[in-house]
Amino acid sequence: MSTRSFPAVPPFASARTARSTLTDRHRLLLRTIRESGPISRSQLMKRVGLSGVAVFRGTEELAGEGLIAIGETVAEGRGQPSAIVRIRPDAAATIGLSIMTDHAEAVLVDLSGVVRARRDVSAAGMNRSAILDAVAGFATDACAEAGIATAALRGIGIAVAGFFVAPSTVNPAAELDDWAMVDLAAIVGDRLGLPVMVENIGNAAALGEGLLGVGAGHDSFVYLNVAAGFGGGIVRHRDLVRGTSGNAGELAGLFDLTDRPVPNLTSLRAVLADHGVATDGITDLVARYDDDWPGVTAWVDRHAVSFSYLAAALRFVLDPGAIVIGGRIPRPLAARITARMTWPEDAVPQRRGQGLVAPPVLVAKLPAEAAATIGAATLLLERDYFS
Repeated sequence: MSTRSFPAVPPFASARTARSTLTDRHRLLLRTIRESGPISRSQLMKRVGLSGVAVFRGTEELAGEGLIAIGETVAEGRGQPSAIVRIRPDAAATIGLSIMTDHAEAVLVDLSGVVRARRDVSAAGMNRSAILDAVAGFATDACAEAGIATAALRGIGIAVAGFFVAPSTVNPAAELDDWAMVDLAAIVGDRLGLPVMVENIGNAAALGEGLLGVGAGHDSFVYLNVAAGFGGGIVRHRDLVRGTSGNAGELAGLFDLTDRPVPNLTSLRAVLADHGVATDGITDLVARYDDDWPGVTAWVDRHAVSFSYLAAALRFVLDPGAIVIGGRIPRPLAARITARMTWPEDAVPQRRGQGLVAPPVLVAKLPAEAAATIGAATLLLERDYFS
């Protein structure tokens, strides 16, 4: 397959230059416009708590950068009519790539956070070169179909199922040897000619669910990434908690320490096989999942206690606004888990008849294969424009 590359990204698209061009005030305005949709300047002023002059100047500067459009004016109360401002979606876009043990997926996400295209880019043996060739083709095709100039591509975010051993270097499962222990930012950047950010797949999934899923309604939440393995992502005040080495959210170790079974889809495949249901990998399981399969109830019976234990630990340690069960777990199965979970109220201190508030346990909204890919795509947009 021929090698494709993209034009060098314009200097203003790099993280360093974008940060020097966009002030904290610009980022606040841009983030609020994205979250609110089209909004009048007067309403924007109320949302961000800035003066009318500051909002006027800031939005004019953002329009000058081509990031927002200033449209018609609307009358609001007794004051002067106020102009409507909105994100220009095609002003910037990023590619998201998720690398799972048996599946790879790419998306194109625009500046407003909308997914413009999505494609399965898996390859035999999860071969890195073949997948990157497929990503290059996807980026060209997706930009053309969406009407977005390839020069507007600001980079690619990669989510890999593994833990960090160094910046941009992960130690993944055995199925991903081709992605292991190498500087992925350097390799992928050289191959595609784009800036690259690398993230753990659980963290990326939390970002995706926080942007477009049930996490959007919660300032702080914990995302449980149930896939071939088990991990998660912690979001606090809308920021991802990465930890010292980027490995916050490696929750499976808590089960190992307490001799509780790790609830993942690898164990589900084994239980299903014991009950006569054969699946050809996690992707096949997710695609064909039937809640009535023999063995599903046995898996839920065995692992509900693990989910309950983890939820209780997260409640006591982090006090999250919600716990979201997601990853690649089929959503009907996640719903069965939430129905079976119990809170150890006898262990909760009661004072004056009141104990610690239990967070809601929710089923992820985004499709099983989508959250991490979307989250990966938002990495550079967040870094360069919004955070």
